[in-house]
Amino acid sequence: MSLRRSSAILRHEMRVMFTDPSTAIFVIIMPLLMVALMKQLFANTLAQEGLTGTNGSEFAVPGMAVSFAAFSVGYAGFSFFRDHGWGTWDRLRASPATSVDLIVGKVLPTVAVTVVQLGVLFALGGPLFGLTITGSVVGLVLLIVVLALALSAFGMLVTALARTMNQLNAIGSVGGMAMAMMGGSFVPVSAMPGWAQTLAPALPTYWAMRGFRTLILENGTVADVLVPVLMLVGFGALFTAVAAARFRFEDTKVYWG
Repeated sequence: MSLRRSSAILRHEMRVMFTDPSTAIFVIIMPLLMVALMKQLFANTLAQEGLTGTNGSEFAVPGMAVSFAAFSVGYAGFSFFRDHGWGTWDRLRASPATSVDLIVGKVLPTVAVTVVQLGVLFALGGPLFGLTITGSVVGLVLLIVVLALALSAFGMLVTALARTMNQLNAIGSVGGMAMAMMGGSFVPVSAMPGWAQTLAPALPTYWAMRGFRTLILENGTVADVLVPVLMLVGFGALFTAVAAARFRFEDTKVYWG
């Protein structure tokens, strides 16, 4: 692996990413709007759980942050399909960049955007919605980073499985929505049907929400969120291993159609 080559690919991907303002609108502005609309609903839900003194932002901010991060899992794959559509993939493969250089350079921007998205939403949660994080800020940062890595690894798995851009969008959207809904990002797991509560721990979003809840509502420390952090690391490793086993750089990806 060459840091110079990976960095060059990364810088190119970041330039392309920021030429389209829809990314910022989707991952930051839309979650804030959803928090504003659903905050009172979540306040009532938390009150039913016996959590007094809450205003709903304690669930709405992490819930919407995790949900929209999960919805964006296909973005890492988009850059691969875009190169096939633009006819630049073969040139990249013929360059001195190795397969590892290509993956690192293309996936790290998605990780960075997800980290920034989650960080900005939590940072704005206080002044905009009255969110108070009583637990460890270090634990919060740690959770954000491992969640971003796990979701980006899932995005690479989706990319490895998809042959066309339509498949990428379909699998990524359905997979992201399923993780958000079944993982407890839209409603607390305690309010879901029994069968859904049983399935929820099989999703990374469940462990992210569990960790954020510990830090926000239970004055959690880094040690208190160690299990969610390790589970997210495990999901990331699993997704990466499966994606690596399935990904074929010589496969043709269809940009549209």
